[in-house]
Amino acid sequence: MPDSGLKAIIKEKVAINNRNWGIFAAIFQIVDKLAGFSRYPVVGPVLKKILRFDHPEKNYTQGVVISLNKSLSAGKACENVVLPVMLVEKAIRESSYRAIMHKCICRDGGRKCKDYPADFGCIFIGEGSRVTEERGISRSVTVDEALDHVRKGARYGLVCQCIWVEAEEFVWGIDSDRMHHFLEICFCCPCCCVALKNYRKVDKDIQDRFRSVGWKARAVKECSACGVCETRCPKQAIRIEDNLVRVSEGCIGCGLCAAACPENAMDLVQISPMKQNIHEYFFGFYPEV
Repeated sequence: MPDSGLKAIIKEKVAINNRNWGIFAAIFQIVDKLAGFSRYPVVGPVLKKILRFDHPEKNYTQGVVISLNKSLSAGKACENVVLPVMLVEKAIRESSYRAIMHKCICRDGGRKCKDYPADFGCIFIGEGSRVTEERGISRSVTVDEALDHVRKGARYGLVCQCIWVEAEEFVWGIDSDRMHHFLEICFCCPCCCVALKNYRKVDKDIQDRFRSVGWKARAVKECSACGVCETRCPKQAIRIEDNLVRVSEGCIGCGLCAAACPENAMDLVQISPMKQNIHEYFFGFYPEV
């Protein structure tokens, strides 16, 4: 059953559409600045409750970080290896509905992104995503168009995040009973993405909701330990110690270090078997898209 009563009215009034887009783009920048307060007493719990991060057994906001880089170590060694980007492509091929956002709400807000195009938006998949087209902020696309969008994101050097965010029920205006028929495929830049910019600031319980699909960064022998990877890592999982690059278990395999390395000395290696479908990485529920 669709939402009714007060909940439906709230969604109709506050959800993003093509008229209030600019307001919400500015609000996203405020959320960006508030992220670090999640660690503070009183303010932190309130923020987590508003964003539905407060109850891990009932609120399942989470995401999977996927490198779009096809020159991964296992990929060089074995042509038959399943690369992370293939999980995204498979999810798109099997999806019942696909829509591409007209703009990226992170890149289009605040200072406007100077390095990556603001009009390169997320892909939404699943029947719950239809509302974004109805509200004039996305367009429905074919499987081939969506796959081409993913490949374009790889050429831009963006990081892919497949995310399901509970609070976005109100952001996009999705009916409650259609939320499990919804998944967001984001193409994130390190300079504007609210998630990537704030991994280091938020509590560990929020950080742990976003995980790798089984790949990890590694420095090759030619590395001079210049430190670029350390500064670029969104999770502070890289440290330069004794002139060597140390990568901790906190690495989410985003590939930003490899993309930024001036010596091409960082790579991603597979450390655990990948699952068959992107949906299997989510816990507490199974997105049916």
